Amino acid sequence: MKNNILSITYLRAIACMLVVVCHAESFSAKLTPAYFTGLFGYGGAVGKLGVYLFFMISGYLMACVHWEDFGQGKMGLFVKKRLVRILPMYYLFTLITIMAWVVNPGWFPSTILTPIDDILSLLFIPSVYIKELDTLTPVLSVGWTLCYEMLFYLVFAVGMLFSRRSGMQFIFITIVALVVCGALANPRQPWSQFYTNEIMLYFLSGISCFMLQKRLSQRYAHSALSLTVIVVLLAISTLWLQGFPQLLLLSLCFFMLTGLEFSSGRQTRLTRIATGIGLASYSIYLCHRLFMGALEKVLHVLIPTPGTVTLYLAMVILSVASAVVGYLIYWLIEKRTTMAFRFKAG
Repeated sequence: MKNNILSITYLRAIACMLVVVCHAESFSAKLTPAYFTGLFGYGGAVGKLGVYLFFMISGYLMACVHWEDFGQGKMGLFVKKRLVRILPMYYLFTLITIMAWVVNPGWFPSTILTPIDDILSLLFIPSVYIKELDTLTPVLSVGWTLCYEMLFYLVFAVGMLFSRRSGMQFIFITIVALVVCGALANPRQPWSQFYTNEIMLYFLSGISCFMLQKRLSQRYAHSALSLTVIVVLLAISTLWLQGFPQLLLLSLCFFMLTGLEFSSGRQTRLTRIATGIGLASYSIYLCHRLFMGALEKVLHVLIPTPGTVTLYLAMVILSVASAVVGYLIYWLIEKRTTMAFRFKAG
């Protein structure tokens, strides 16, 4: 279990920084009127990879942590734990976004918010279309992934009412049915398109990886060769595959990564940084676009006519600074807030 969590922590760090770097590229591009693609046209694919990994991690962890809880009357406890984990920081940054928009709507040039949008966002129902992301989002734009997370938690919670076998069947059938309905009906209504997106299958991928690993008699120590093979497969799936083939190859990579054994006793500077980012990944993810939006304005003043090298430097600054600020928010607010709410929740 400890090795499972350690490998998942590293994966969280990777997923988080993939999303951060993707957005750092888009904010760096705003510093110049010229065309800039720091990730060679693959910025969107890199960001999506981070989201896919987050969803697989979520499915894997829910199955791992709650494997023995099916049919045990623990659905209420599961829901309580998920709300304590998700709500405080999400609500904090949603309210910060709303207040920032009220103070100066010009900070969000492509966004118009209404009171209905604010209320729906607090309920994890996306209603704001962001052209840059090409999807519906809540007021906090990065919160669109949490809308899928909450739907998955709802389905998982209902599944916990049954025995493990029946519960897993319910979870798989429900999510597959949603995706199939979206593929067959091709709905035009935005919410229907959102909630039937095939991206939900990545939660099932994470669960499947855990279920397969339960059958393994042992884990395998990581090596330079194994990590190189996984990186190559990740690159192939990200750069050249889409849809179901991409899901299959990414699932294989995830299965291999979570099956590797990492020693917690041999920490290096790099693994300590990865552990810190992994632990703070939720705060980093929630705050990084808001922080980048503010930092980009500062960089625009400091470097009014940036060249290509300077733009790459801006990407690095935006990425590193977002990770540092997110970690500080995790250490100062998220960690303490989550512990306080868990204590009150019993």
